[in-house]
Amino acid sequence: IHQAKGLEWRVVFFIWLADGRMPSARGLRDPEGEEEERRLFYVAVTRAKDELYLCYPLLTFEREMGRVILKPSRFIQEVPDSRYEKWSIALETSVEYEDA
Repeated sequence: IHQAKGLEWRVVFFIWLADGRMPSARGLRDPEGEEEERRLFYVAVTRAKDELYLCYPLLTFEREMGRVILKPSRFIQEVPDSRYEKWSIALETSVEYEDA
């Protein structure tokens, strides 16, 4: 994100926008860390000329805890509802794999 400052693209995908990732858990430990992460978020979302996609996963797998349900980044929650269209992709309850 730091290197994107001053640049623009027609379409921007900002992925992993889950609390604990953006803002990062490490950034939240420092009193000024959340504001720095908020500035990075602003830089990232203002790089899109035409379309901006803010994406976050519903689940992740942590080695120590197993499946973890994630919350959207608090920064997404600060964007006024009138400024975006919300989409969701259904979570598959099971996945079948074939042996190769």
